Amino acid sequence: MTFRAVEESLLNEIPDEIKEGLIASGVIPVNDKYVQLYNLPEGTSVVVLIGGRGGVKTTEGSRFVALNSTLDKKRCVILRDEKELIRESILNEVLLRYDEHNAYWNFDKDFTRLDTGIKDNATGEMQVFTKGFRASSGQKQANLKSVSNVDIALVEEAEDIRDENKYNTFADSIRKEGSLIVIILNTPDTKHWIIKRFFNLIHVDIKDENGLPVEGYFDIEPKKIPGFVCIKTSFKDNPHLPAHIIDNYNNYGNPKSHLYNLHYYLTAILGYASTGRKGQVLKKVKPITLAEYLKLPYKEYIGQDFGTSSPAGTVGVKKFKNTSWCREINYKPLPTLDIGKMYCTLKIHPTRDEIIADSADPKAIDKLIKGWNNEELHPSDFAKYPNLRNGWNVIPARKGADSVNYGIDNMTAMNLYAVEESIDLWDEIANYVYAQDKYFNYTNDPIDDYNHLIDPWRYVLNHLDLTTGSSGMERGN
Repeated sequence: MTFRAVEESLLNEIPDEIKEGLIASGVIPVNDKYVQLYNLPEGTSVVVLIGGRGGVKTTEGSRFVALNSTLDKKRCVILRDEKELIRESILNEVLLRYDEHNAYWNFDKDFTRLDTGIKDNATGEMQVFTKGFRASSGQKQANLKSVSNVDIALVEEAEDIRDENKYNTFADSIRKEGSLIVIILNTPDTKHWIIKRFFNLIHVDIKDENGLPVEGYFDIEPKKIPGFVCIKTSFKDNPHLPAHIIDNYNNYGNPKSHLYNLHYYLTAILGYASTGRKGQVLKKVKPITLAEYLKLPYKEYIGQDFGTSSPAGTVGVKKFKNTSWCREINYKPLPTLDIGKMYCTLKIHPTRDEIIADSADPKAIDKLIKGWNNEELHPSDFAKYPNLRNGWNVIPARKGADSVNYGIDNMTAMNLYAVEESIDLWDEIANYVYAQDKYFNYTNDPIDDYNHLIDPWRYVLNHLDLTTGSSGMERGN
């Protein structure tokens, strides 16, 4: 039987007897925002259902599984961090949706509803079954081999899955053509891999009960990733919530209410992502795609931090008037020789391109300028990386007693854009905050952390600002 999902608001004014007839004929009313879940663009492989409490994520996700497993005969697996916890939540919701629609279409003639899932009577296989990334709290990882032949995998409470590699192993095991992964979660903190992988962070301007700015909260904006769709909701998108629940949710954000809890309201209720940190330095950085960055017709400068135990942060920076764009190039610790090899791989020109590097390591800068000789490297190194012999146009970053604050003031006065695929750069932007004194008051000095990419971005902008006649307005070659 074919079915069609429609916005439930369209059926609100229809008499019940007509509505019942429409449902029996295959017209399924779903939450207005979730109609797109049944009309996904071709090639969609991952859907993320995210937001605050009461946003019908579980209700509509379970309906999607119940209908697709029965009416479309799609095999579905429900996953959670711990398998033994699944029956306590969304599996019951799936079975409830099965019961609701069974009254119209008599699923029981083709399927058997079990406490553990739904079985196909014809094949004897489980049409809806459960798996855990861990079988129990005491196990590190479960065997997920049986998920390879599924059409839909629904991952519930994905905020509990903090290990990205665990998810990658699972996702890579799903081999069926046209399969779909649906991820359901309440918005986690900004450090969660799902936020880093799928979303840009947009700083939210908020004030507390005293009218003072509250920092460290971000709206999440879906990245433009091929095959990825996001449905973001909150309680405001749920027309079925009882009035007292709506009042409670609103009161968490009301300073005059005994329920007032601003952090809970912003995160759990509205679905903003939090750093858990205040005093953010770079508040208004906007996202830009790598493709958009590369098309910008301005010269790219390289910013270089050094580190063999901490990241040797490398960035590409473009500037035009009061606007700057930045992309992450490297975030791994690298010795000086490997930095030189990276420059060769990137085809950085030995004279035309400018590299602005941390002047705190003059030996590294000197080596990158002068290059290596025959006594230092094997001929195979020069064969593979010929410009190691010549060196590059490396310029020590100008530093002084107030250079950091000068550079930060310069940056905060600009329109800043960071490439959305630069995950570590966005992590630094979210966590680079002003230091506190012994009384926990914020100072004018940023912390010396989360700055392995922000510092080289600052080096480049300081260089362009302080160099006579150089404003970053040169066109690229």
